[in-house]
Amino acid sequence: MRTKFPLKTLVDDLSRHRANRRLGVASVFVYETVRRQILDGELKPGTPLGHRAIAEAMNTSTGPVVSALRRLAHDGLITYVRGQGATVTEFSDEQLEDLMMVRRALETEAARVAARRASPEDLARLYAIVDRMALAVRERKEEEADLLDAELHVSIAQMTRSPGLRAALERCHLLDMVRRHILASYQQQHLDELEVIHRELLDAIASGDPDRAGQAMHAHLSHRFNRNGPQLGGPVR
Repeated sequence: MRTKFPLKTLVDDLSRHRANRRLGVASVFVYETVRRQILDGELKPGTPLGHRAIAEAMNTSTGPVVSALRRLAHDGLITYVRGQGATVTEFSDEQLEDLMMVRRALETEAARVAARRASPEDLARLYAIVDRMALAVRERKEEEADLLDAELHVSIAQMTRSPGLRAALERCHLLDMVRRHILASYQQQHLDELEVIHRELLDAIASGDPDRAGQAMHAHLSHRFNRNGPQLGGPVR
């Protein structure tokens, strides 16, 4: 038997659907805009993010702003402080060290799994990224080389075919990009070594040996983290 719905109910449901869709589009716009400004360093750590101010600046209501800020808080990019509202996250040394420890554990396992599952096409794609990285290094395009660095590590995570591992690592990489804006600029020698150290890592993954790949990734991240001694001012890749 066909169920009948009152016309008013259908009209109200359609109106709510359209309203929710508009709010969803606005929320995505706010999220992507604020996220980009944080990653680009336009919004510095500790910057307050008022709901009404953002809504007015982006010509929207506060609803989409609240939704967007919740997503950014989940990403770890903003922090809610009692009595102060939302602010751009300020990372302590302990938080940065903890982030690196989590990333190292996840990426070590990602390298092991990738070594077992990587197809020739997967490996070709990784080496192509390093080739682009080498060109960026030769042309002294530091920002481009840095982005390719992140792309390479995310691509290795994607090769695991594990949605959970990929999601966790993508979030780590997102936070690590923020970290690079917070910490001092890395020295020129780091850029010069970028291609070589990543080719060595890919060679280990391409060997198909999970133990070799895992050890290479762990050593790679530990080396980058400790290159400047106990100081947290060096780049982490």
